[in-house]
Amino acid sequence: MYGRNLVICDREKQYAKNLLQIFSSKHEAGVQLYLFYTLEELRKFSEQKKIHILLIAGEYLKEEREKIPADSRYVLIRDNKLLPDGENGVLRYQSADAIWTQIFKNAAEQERDPESVTVGTNGAVIGVYSPVHRIGKTRFAIGMGKKLAEKESVLYLNLEEYSGEEFYFREKPEGNLGDLLYYHRQGRGNLGIRISTMAGQRENLDYIYPMLYLQDLKAVKKDEWLGLLERIRRECIYGKVILDIGDCVDGLFEILKACDVIYTPYIDESISMAKLTQYTESLRKTGMEEILEKTVQKLLRKKRVIKTESSKSAGRAPEHLQRREGVRRAY
Repeated sequence: MYGRNLVICDREKQYAKNLLQIFSSKHEAGVQLYLFYTLEELRKFSEQKKIHILLIAGEYLKEEREKIPADSRYVLIRDNKLLPDGENGVLRYQSADAIWTQIFKNAAEQERDPESVTVGTNGAVIGVYSPVHRIGKTRFAIGMGKKLAEKESVLYLNLEEYSGEEFYFREKPEGNLGDLLYYHRQGRGNLGIRISTMAGQRENLDYIYPMLYLQDLKAVKKDEWLGLLERIRRECIYGKVILDIGDCVDGLFEILKACDVIYTPYIDESISMAKLTQYTESLRKTGMEEILEKTVQKLLRKKRVIKTESSKSAGRAPEHLQRREGVRRAY
């Protein structure tokens, strides 16, 4: 079975992640494993790579399933219903071991180290960085991530000195970015599987909980960041990886160079424009035009404060009447 692949496509993300994790632990799994959550992602993959075994959710219409070419097609179903020729039904509500056995019952497998199983596609890295602070950069990055995650798998990583933690990430999964870096330093195992067990979610957007302490973040060297990014590209399922980058990260400009595109938010305000101009000129004068070529400058809407007539004389609105405007989005 070596050299073949098994592709899973299912809208139920947590179920699919758990299935993938168990499949990856099989000693006889001398196959490449891939995971997708949308038919659009799956179609793009099938245009680039032959699918040997496809395990797809029965919730997708028969006509949609048949458009995906595969040597063998197994359909996850909720009851024992008849399927068209060329498709094999697999009951969803049974153990992962039973599903695996049904798929590979006629295959003579040779034991292989499960940590060498490759999972994923090469994802594009989107950097979000600005020399202007407190303008809604993180809100913009997360908003963009959630929008992109409606169509493909997206991972958000926060590399800021102070991320806001529970303000943005109320679900606190097991482990954080520091733990993921520790796992990466060991140089063993499949990073994609590790991330799938650590990731929290905001709607469809996956994220790794940020590092808690500034000192720990500053201690990470640029080669470690670059190595982690490369492994995420190589071993993970994500079509996009969003890096929300702060000033204190080591190797800031090298990390920006490693991004496929960089969004630089700013606001229409004199000090913001002055900082943006200084940053742009600094990159030009130091020979970093490569970063500028990848950069999309993004104008964000300024925060507003609504004032009542009675509060004008005091110079500001009462606390309960203040509000912040959302970020203008364009993806």
